[in-house]
Amino acid sequence: MEHMERKLLEVLEEAIRLEREAADRYRHGKELASLQEIKDMFEQLALDEEGHERILKLRYSEIKKRLGLKIMKDEG
Repeated sequence: MEHMERKLLEVLEEAIRLEREAADRYRHGKELASLQEIKDMFEQLALDEEGHERILKLRYSEIKKRLGLKIMKDEG
């Protein structure tokens, strides 16, 4: 079981990275947009991705705690 949870941590690490990259991409889209409604759309998409990242980080921390692994300050 521990091996499976360690693999799950790897999956979550990748998912967290992808959510962060998506939020950055949407913020860049916001900077490029000229219409306010498009800027607002990109901002909302970025906020959604940040919410996903928070959820993933929470689950990541829960698994690390279960495995008795140290949790870094920005993980929890």
